[in-house]
Amino acid sequence: MFFKLFKSEQPDKYRRKNSHAQDKRQRLEKIPVDELRIGMYVRELDKPWEDSEFMFQGLDVKTQQDILAVQRECEYVLVDYSEYRLSSTSTTQKPAFAPANNPTVAVEDEYSDAREVHNLAQQTVTRMFEEIRLGGQIDAGKVKTAVNNTVDSILRNPDASIWLTRIRAKDEHTAQHSMNVAALSIVLGRGLGMSAKELEDLGVCAMLHDVGKTSLPTELINKPGPLTDEEWELMKKHTKFGRDILVSTISVYSGAADVAYSHHERVDGTGYPRGLSAEQIPHYAQIVAIAEAYDTMTTKQVYREARSPSEALHVLYGERGQQFDEDLVISFIESIGIFPPGSIVELTNGEVGIVLSNTSDKLKPQVIILLDKNKDATMQRVVDLSQLQPDESGMPYQIKTTLRDGEYGIVVEDFQRAGLRIG
Repeated sequence: MFFKLFKSEQPDKYRRKNSHAQDKRQRLEKIPVDELRIGMYVRELDKPWEDSEFMFQGLDVKTQQDILAVQRECEYVLVDYSEYRLSSTSTTQKPAFAPANNPTVAVEDEYSDAREVHNLAQQTVTRMFEEIRLGGQIDAGKVKTAVNNTVDSILRNPDASIWLTRIRAKDEHTAQHSMNVAALSIVLGRGLGMSAKELEDLGVCAMLHDVGKTSLPTELINKPGPLTDEEWELMKKHTKFGRDILVSTISVYSGAADVAYSHHERVDGTGYPRGLSAEQIPHYAQIVAIAEAYDTMTTKQVYREARSPSEALHVLYGERGQQFDEDLVISFIESIGIFPPGSIVELTNGEVGIVLSNTSDKLKPQVIILLDKNKDATMQRVVDLSQLQPDESGMPYQIKTTLRDGEYGIVVEDFQRAGLRIG
């Protein structure tokens, strides 16, 4: 599996709590996998966890499917009897990826409205950036309207907006990027439990975080390749330019200037332009930084291919505590899903599809099947992996790996533009 989070690497607030941690090694017992029972806790496999299909180090055996999954992978395991559960209904650890603020509308039902909101917001940003380049002012009212509509859609169902961040408009990179970062930031803010007013303020900050790029030469912004050292130093000035534009703008949320100035700071103090420490970086700027990095990595550049969503999440996770706030990275992954909507995935039986939406189990989303095991087109259908639906061989559908856009001829944007029709 492409993306793995290891329990031993997670922040303390996400780790299993146990007052007898020092005694655990004395309570391990090696057993063959055919002796596994519901209620056991698997501490170690007969192979490294990263070579298995499991997302975390350590497994609560809650169902027969859990037992089958271990038996497919191993011949024996080490069971920790200090964590033995007397029954499958015993109290267990809260999953690290629990759903937050359940959607009120199905993704299929919200998609059309979200697409209209997204398109109108992008048009607003595009026109605004053009006007600023010509010496005009930011229309705070239009920005707020665009953000508020986005917030309303995301509160109904965030997966629809996550889908839409996969659309890449030609020749509108800065405006498209700004809109995507706004949507992703709001999705994260929703997962953090922010109020509607806080989400609106955060969205304004995110939508305007790169406004300073309107003060840079267009040939620099659109250069088809890596920047020289001199060009890079000029590019970094967009943070100061953005702050100056927003400070002089009437009626825009005051925190937007701070975010424009600080969204490239790093929690380890090595960011720019001021090298701020973690506690000095505004909270909204730390959120926007994560959304900005994710969208940049999943966007194709002239000099590199786009990363898959799961690859980008893997990079974010690796940079937690260095470039990004550790808890916010975890919350971002929780909010958009380990396999975000719009991800191309290959299943263990060889079939290929696109993730439609998250479920209560972030490892088992709904997937639209597009190709059969021979990689030939097949009738589209939705498989809910959380329901452990069996494939033709009788085994539950599971995700084997994620794929990059364009593999096996699947282009997410082409599929989206058809209107997300299923069946």
